Amino acid sequence: MLKKLHLLFFLLLILGSPLFAQVVDSTDTEDDEEFFERKHKRWWKNWANKDWTDWELRGTPFIEGNYGIGKIENKNMFYDFKRIGLAELKLGYSTREDFFDEKIIEFGDKYFFISRLGSDIIETDPKLNEMRSEMWRFGFAKRSGYGYKLGSFSILPYHARGFIWSRLHMKDFPPSVWPAIYPPLPGQIAAEKDKAFLDRINNTFRFGTNTEAGINFDIASSVGVNLGYEYSVLFPRHMFWKHLASLVIEGAGNSLLEKFIDEIADSTPLSVPFVNFVLKGAYSYAFHSLKKEKMNWPFNTETPLTYETIKFGMTFTF
Repeated sequence: MLKKLHLLFFLLLILGSPLFAQVVDSTDTEDDEEFFERKHKRWWKNWANKDWTDWELRGTPFIEGNYGIGKIENKNMFYDFKRIGLAELKLGYSTREDFFDEKIIEFGDKYFFISRLGSDIIETDPKLNEMRSEMWRFGFAKRSGYGYKLGSFSILPYHARGFIWSRLHMKDFPPSVWPAIYPPLPGQIAAEKDKAFLDRINNTFRFGTNTEAGINFDIASSVGVNLGYEYSVLFPRHMFWKHLASLVIEGAGNSLLEKFIDEIADSTPLSVPFVNFVLKGAYSYAFHSLKKEKMNWPFNTETPLTYETIKFGMTFTF
């Protein structure tokens, strides 16, 4: 089921690209004065935003509700987790401004969210070797991007990053009773190892990170429908210095990517919403894939729990 939803998500992106292309007129040209004026304004704006008050809440308030279907995974575990559902509430502030000729919007959202993820949200019976679970979590995140403005309708591809605190509650554990056979069966060893890992993180708050890519379709100025794909990492333990170094490495790559996207925004502004969405989404998911094996990649650290969820929701802006 989740694979089909993944396919639907990417098909929507592919099918949506011709709509984006309708807005982009390759015959548009600009003189050097307009180009350098836009580049100059953008440089000063980026400089002004590089401060510690970047988390200041300002803009138009919004409320967003999401429902999702996802999976939990740990690469080293023998037993599998039952698929989960997600119910989520976001409260935040949104800023938007015209970026180019009233056709392109630059936007940024900052929000608090609280979510419940649980096997019971999806009413299906667990398969053999599947464990049921539930989780409450909360956190803070920022999302941003560029969008296409088509009259009263807007298409806003976004990329989001944030920090989360999660409390996992396992409803099932690997079996603890096995036949008294010596030497131990491979399944018994795996069950004991999986249970020891789950005992360590069960019913305790754990720190993590989450990333999301998606598209918000603004039907009107105050109502939007969104489709997103979230991938999160729950750390079994927090190794501060290795985590900080991993964040710096990821951030350095992201900064280089942003500089490249800024150059595209200056030279070909009508292409930047789709380019920004694809490049940032691909980069963040590639980095997330590396963290599935080592939670603080590239350092030799423990294998974490990872969550991947496809989400559908509505946003109400006031």
